[in-house]
Amino acid sequence: MKVLITGKDSFIGRNLKEGLENTGEFTVDELDMENEQWQNYDFAPYDTVIHVAAIVHKKKKKIPWETYYQVNTILPYKVAKKARKSRVKQFIFFSSMAVYGQGKKLPFGNIIDEKTGLKPKNYYGKSKLEAEYRLQQLNSEDFKVSIVRPPNIYGYGCPGNYISSFVKLAKLTPVIPVVYTDSKQGFLYIENLCNFIYQIVTEKRSGIFHPQDGEGISTFTFLSEIAGMSNKKVCYSHVLGKVINYLSKIPIVIKVFGGVSYSSSLANYPYNNYSKVDLREALKKTIMGPGDIIKNKKNSGD
Repeated sequence: MKVLITGKDSFIGRNLKEGLENTGEFTVDELDMENEQWQNYDFAPYDTVIHVAAIVHKKKKKIPWETYYQVNTILPYKVAKKARKSRVKQFIFFSSMAVYGQGKKLPFGNIIDEKTGLKPKNYYGKSKLEAEYRLQQLNSEDFKVSIVRPPNIYGYGCPGNYISSFVKLAKLTPVIPVVYTDSKQGFLYIENLCNFIYQIVTEKRSGIFHPQDGEGISTFTFLSEIAGMSNKKVCYSHVLGKVINYLSKIPIVIKVFGGVSYSSSLANYPYNNYSKVDLREALKKTIMGPGDIIKNKKNSGD
């Protein structure tokens, strides 16, 4: 099978290319979308087009709506129309959890399920949702449109890696508060995402999908796992947990300990066996890098 990734040198695109090619079942090409030359590229040889090119939400940098609209809405729609005209069988669009507009909550976290409405709060989420509406109109028996709404994706080399903040916090604190263990944030390790996309591509699935590792991960679990990996001695404090619980309405507490994740019913559809890399192994690969893990295993004699 031949796959074209529209959006060259992105973190997701690079890993999808490597993951699909490593199965021995795919030839994968990447296409630069930063200029209009992509319109002259021949889509006809490909079975599937995976669109990853996008402008992400940046809090510190003001980007006008028109830019989000052109890149996140109009561009994927144009690519999909070209793919359909070229008789490509499937188009996969990377959307986002941001289309729901749901923020973190305490004490139990915010769970997105089948009844949760689509109310994006920023230009990023709005532009992605508008693209979804347009793309769904192109779906047919001969042209399958697959929309993927992942939560936080992480892995070694991921830009703006969310995990790095937990690593810094775990290194600084000698005490881990036992609090909000049921408040979980949605995460998806990059290799597990690749496993999910592999199944979507090989089965030519259409629809809207919400892949996620398990039911999400609490800050307490993250800090505990990272501390254990580094063999750091820490204390687990219920007292400190009660203090933090009293401060539950303070924004920084919500940011650190709050969560928003998908329900298991959403995350497991249509598969429940794509999260093949567990949390501990995923964290090791993310923090140390695959090469360092192999080196350490050789040195330890494993």
